[in-house]
Amino acid sequence: MNLVDSPGLAHDFAGAEPARMLAPEEYRTEESVAFKMNQVHLLLGSEIDRKLAASGLSALQWGILKALYDERARTPTALCRILLADSGAMTRKLDSLEKRGLIERIRSISDRRSVELGLTANGCQLLRKTLPHIVETSNRQLFGFTMDEVATVKRLLERMIVNLS
Repeated sequence: MNLVDSPGLAHDFAGAEPARMLAPEEYRTEESVAFKMNQVHLLLGSEIDRKLAASGLSALQWGILKALYDERARTPTALCRILLADSGAMTRKLDSLEKRGLIERIRSISDRRSVELGLTANGCQLLRKTLPHIVETSNRQLFGFTMDEVATVKRLLERMIVNLS
């Protein structure tokens, strides 16, 4: 998708001077947006893993449970796409969650070769128990931001996603 063709994003360019593109010799890793975004990602993942440690879940496993709970995904392939995980890692996480009785694999009625995933009652219960920790962490990362700033951050990140897609 071309950024300018994206509805709702192209208007952000109107009348604004685009960011200056750096030459390689000007690039400073620690000052880059990518570096700072990666720092946020690592700090957030570490904090979530710490908060989930007592439940025995990783951030990725929690994300799987939440995607199933929200019905945003029903297959391993859909989970890989949503959570940006490779199929090998996803299979290992799904095996672990199934072994713990948190999810179940169900043979698809429409295509016996494929598997659909479902959240068990235990999985649902654990998700509800851990959700406050995730929300607390999410709130903490945005502490002191105004509603407009949060909307701006989301909009800018969405533009970056479109640029890289």
